[in-house]
Parts: sequence; C-alpha cells; structure tokens
Amino acid sequence: MFADIKAVSDAARPIFDAIKSSLIQEHLNSFVSIEPESKEYFLGPTLSDAVAEAKKKYPGRLVHTFRLGHVATVHFGMHVR
Repeated sequence: MFADIKAVSDAARPIFDAIKSSLIQEHLNSFVSIEPESKEYFLGPTLSDAVAEAKKKYPGRLVHTFRLGHVATVHFGMHVR
C-alpha cells in the first residue's frame, strides 16, 4: 500500500501516460483519479467526482488525480493590476 503522497504520484504518472491518449478525445477536460496499487482509474466531470468514485471502491487508499487535456489538474491564477 502506498502511504507516501510522492510515491502515489510517482506510481500514478506512468499509468496516466499509458491511458490518456485513449481517453482524451471522449473525455477532454474530465478528471482522472488513479489508484496506483490496483492501477484502476476513475473519471469524473469534476475533481471531487473523480476522487469520490475512487474513494467508493478504495476508501483507505490514496489516489492521484490528473485532468485530461491540461498540464495541471487545477490552476490558481490571479490578475495583477
């Protein structure tokens, strides 16, 4: 079981890289939560939805979430005046 956040992230990246091309056309802008121990992924229209789906099946495990078609899962921006 992965207990370290970095280990989860490191293990989830190659899984995401392997599946993203098959998902991106139909699920662009969707979120993909990956549970790296099982290598299963869960899609959702929002970050919360994708994580909730993963947590339903694996409540005690950490997941890492990506967004299809984006370089970052979330973006916090600001407007400088």
